[in-house]
Amino acid sequence: MKRFFLFAVMGLVAAAAVAQQTLGDVARANRAKKHGSATTRLDDESFVRSTGPSTPEPSKVQADAKKADDKSADSKDAKKDSAAAPKQKGDDLKKQVEAQKKEVATLQRELDIAQREARLRSAAYYADAGVMLRDQAKFAEDSRKEQDGINGKKQTLDAAQQKLDDLQEQARKAGLPSE
Repeated sequence: MKRFFLFAVMGLVAAAAVAQQTLGDVARANRAKKHGSATTRLDDESFVRSTGPSTPEPSKVQADAKKADDKSADSKDAKKDSAAAPKQKGDDLKKQVEAQKKEVATLQRELDIAQREARLRSAAYYADAGVMLRDQAKFAEDSRKEQDGINGKKQTLDAAQQKLDDLQEQARKAGLPSE
């Protein structure tokens, strides 16, 4: 009896799994029902105009149409130019931000390497008592030079990070999405 009940439950679960649709399938079906027909965008190029009860001579219609096309083309070019300028500025800002991010990453890597080398050199120096007794002045001078180099790299990294922050602020003010 227990086996029969177990097989019946397993059969029901399997049948339910096969028959069940995924949530994505249901959403796609609802979206297809909701937006069954595509909307048509009407503008000067796709909209056919009727000329009314009397039709003027064809040469005048062609001249008028040509003037209207020239005006719409001029206005479209002006719109494209005005829309292209902010887009170009946005693209330039994105490129500058990406270049600055690469520079910051490179400077950070150089700083990490310099600090790691200084720690390794220091560990090697303190691990050998003979070197500590013989080369104290040389080690102190080299450590000071190394620390000066590390401090210079930190300042360069801070300046690059500040420049990156300024560029990101400019991009934010220009309306570009943050990354």
